[in-house]
Amino acid sequence: MKVKRKLVIAAAGLLIVIVGLAVHFYNSIDAIVESAIEKHGSRVLGTEVSVGSVDISLKSGRGTIRDVSVENPDGFSSGEMFKLEEITVDIDVKSLTRDPITIDEVTISAPEVRVEMNEKGQTNVGVLKSNADEYQSAAPSPERKQDGGFEKRFVITKFVFEKGVVDLDAAAMGVEAVDLELPPVRLSNVGGPNGDTPDGIGKTVTRAFLGAVTSVVTNEAKKRATDKAKEKITDAAKEAVEDIFKK
Repeated sequence: MKVKRKLVIAAAGLLIVIVGLAVHFYNSIDAIVESAIEKHGSRVLGTEVSVGSVDISLKSGRGTIRDVSVENPDGFSSGEMFKLEEITVDIDVKSLTRDPITIDEVTISAPEVRVEMNEKGQTNVGVLKSNADEYQSAAPSPERKQDGGFEKRFVITKFVFEKGVVDLDAAAMGVEAVDLELPPVRLSNVGGPNGDTPDGIGKTVTRAFLGAVTSVVTNEAKKRATDKAKEKITDAAKEAVEDIFKK
């Protein structure tokens, strides 16, 4: 009877520990996600990434992440390079015990991007894109291999950036600032059939987003160059007419 009683007490103690861990994980999931975004984001981009708040329900799988900001890299003005007002996440709760974990949808609404060009003609977007490329191509460090708690792989079925705005600031090059509309960016099955690590997911999403921003800025630069050429042609024609009447 004493042995049986000891087994019951041990089992009860183990149950209490398990329940305690479950409650702790449930109550701290928001902090875990916030820390993961800041840690992995800062590592991939090579500049500080911060999160305002995280609210995720493991019961429904729905979550909202607010006020994610990325600081300008070195060599540019201080302050935020871009800010993500709200990110909504829809997780397949049943996949939490599987590998990879499936995230049905991620929607980033109203991203604000400040594209800055310095005196050397470099852009902050280009620097961050290079940082992400260099990070991904580098050999995995022990820290990245043993990233405790985040070894699982992920698949994001649908990823959307929408209602974005790009603030182009090239004052250092003598170009007037302008606000540009960023077209929606849509990605499917990010991570592939076998899933990918948080770092890999971050790199894929970052490259797609920064690629869209670069495209918008490049198109605006081409448009301005064309308008400038038209002005020169118009001025040349005007001068030619004036020369004719002078004769």
